[in-house]
Amino acid sequence: MSITPKSSGRLFASDAFSCYVGLNKNNIKMKKLENIGFYTLSDARAKNASELSQMKRCEMIINEHCNFKCSYCKGLAKEVFADRKRKELTLDEIKSNIDIWCKTEPLENIRFSGGEPTYHKNIVEIVAYAKEKGIKRIVISTNGSNRKELYERLINAGCNDFSISLDAADQVTGDMMAGNIAGAWNKVVDNIKWVSKQVYVTVGVVLNPDNVNGFIDIVNYASSLATANLFIFDNSSSASLLRVLCHFKIV
Repeated sequence: MSITPKSSGRLFASDAFSCYVGLNKNNIKMKKLENIGFYTLSDARAKNASELSQMKRCEMIINEHCNFKCSYCKGLAKEVFADRKRKELTLDEIKSNIDIWCKTEPLENIRFSGGEPTYHKNIVEIVAYAKEKGIKRIVISTNGSNRKELYERLINAGCNDFSISLDAADQVTGDMMAGNIAGAWNKVVDNIKWVSKQVYVTVGVVLNPDNVNGFIDIVNYASSLATANLFIFDNSSSASLLRVLCHFKIV
């Protein structure tokens, strides 16, 4: 799902369609998605792609460690890093994967995720290597809680797209959603505000029973941060989200 700020409303979207949500909160206008960063897919690509087509985008899970304890996060399957003492890919392994993916021609998009990928000790070098290989869009999926100085280093190394988690419109709920970590929400919001002024930023919201009733507030607050897109993942229940959306009229 994706939200793009508008002058008179908010944009909400599913995989195939986006919904314009008026500020008077009584109607939704549907329209086709056009540009959603890492996930953008042209009609021509969708119609003509085959098993022989050059890959355009790939995601690499580079580590398991995360400093947040979000209740909805189930972590990685045990077989991802198996019996490794350090639950992450080595720098050589990451470079090797990038080499394979870019063997014929460079990827257009790559995304590094985890865990919390900004806690990989080689994350800056990883981004720099992806840029060196000619990848146009280099994305990091992050909870947004690391040091601003690190995000600046990543941008300077070549990262031009961040996907940052934001699961609440207020500090109390936000800290609770992060695993009852005091100050987490304020730090994430400050980083979103700063990073979105530098490069493309997508905000990701996970809805669960703890925050689904604040869905509209989250949408409005997140789009006020001037990010490029907002993706919403419903991990609550269809009934819970339906109760919120039933106040809208699709036009």
